[in-house]
Formats: sequence, structure tokens, C-alpha cells
Amino acid sequence: MSIRYWLVVQPLDRARLQVEGGFVQVPGGAREPVDAMREADGVVLYSPRAHNPDGEPLRAFVQAGRVLPGEAYQPGGRGASPWRRHIEWMHEARIAPVRPLRDLLEFTSGRYWGEKLRDGWLELTRRDFLIAEDAVRRPAPEPSGLVLGMLRETGAAGAAGGVGDGAPGPLAPQRQDPAGHPAARPVAHPGATPLSWPTATPGGGTGRGRQ
Repeated sequence: MSIRYWLVVQPLDRARLQVEGGFVQVPGGAREPVDAMREADGVVLYSPRAHNPDGEPLRAFVQAGRVLPGEAYQPGGRGASPWRRHIEWMHEARIAPVRPLRDLLEFTSGRYWGEKLRDGWLELTRRDFLIAEDAVRRPAPEPSGLVLGMLRETGAAGAAGGVGDGAPGPLAPQRQDPAGHPAARPVAHPGATPLSWPTATPGGGTGRGRQ
């Protein structure tokens, strides 16, 4: 089965919780979108604002990852619990505004592209996923060779300067102990290199997050 790519809309505060918890869920916790996800599918988190309903506008990609093995699940068992999928998020990500990327992305074509996001999730093309993933990779002062090659093929390389130029805003998976419980983070001193945290996997072990 071919790999598919997904954009999930969440305010930044909820996106942080999902990244720290190593999962994704769509607004309202609906089952259908996460049921459609398969192992190795790509997922991008997009935050229209810092928090709902009246937080600071962001309109930015904030994280990217891949779906881990397993099925959709409810953390509280059956009932009103939201449906989720386990995700391997990047260890460090930057907040990447969509505006500099609009001429490169396919889903932002058209004046009213925001209407496509009303359901809280959207299937992306491989091209759009790779551009978004490259934009949030931290640090990413320049587009990767892969994305630059894609842009050259389409004649859009001149606009590539916007990729990866978002304001720093790390969204990293939370460190967890072998049992899967959150563990305390050491205090980072100014200028310190960001640490890579092991992330819990559904099987109870730990694995390195994606770079």
C-alpha cells in the first residue's frame, strides 16, 4: 500500500500536548481520519493560532512525523475518549509560517485555501508534505537538497528562501522513562545545544526520534 500524507489542524497548545505524548488526534477526536492513517504515513501539524478560540494568529506548520505501527486507539477505553494514532515526531521542530511557502505548496493554491481545513484534517500530496517537513526541521537555515531539487524541477527555486525561515519555536517529544511515564527534563542553559530525547514506543521500549 502506498504511503499517504496528512495535515492535522490543532492550536499550538494542543499540538504541544500531542507531540509530548507521541500521538496525533484530529479536532473532536473523530475516528475516521486516524483510521485512514497507516504505518509510515507522514503527518504534519498546522496551527492557525496559539490557542482557541482567540489566541494569537500563527498560520504555521509546527511539527512533522511518521505514523508508527499499530491501530487507532482510545486512551480511556471505549466511550467519549478521542481516537489517536502513535506518531514518531521530530526531536526538535521550528514554527514555520505558511505565508512564505504559499507559492510552493499545492494545497494553498487559490484565495480561499483555508476553507479546505475546516474539517481539521486534510490529505496532502507528497510534494506538500516534504516542503512542510523541511520547513519545520530544526535547525534548517536552507532547504534540503531533496526539496531544492523538487523546486528546481518546477522552476520555483527562487522562492525557496522562505523554507525553514520560521521563528524558532521548538516542539519536541517529551522525555519518558522505560515504563512510558513522563520524566523530568534537566534545565537547559542559554546557548546549550538542544538535547535528543528518547521517545516511548507502543511496545513499551524507547527509540530515537526522527531528525
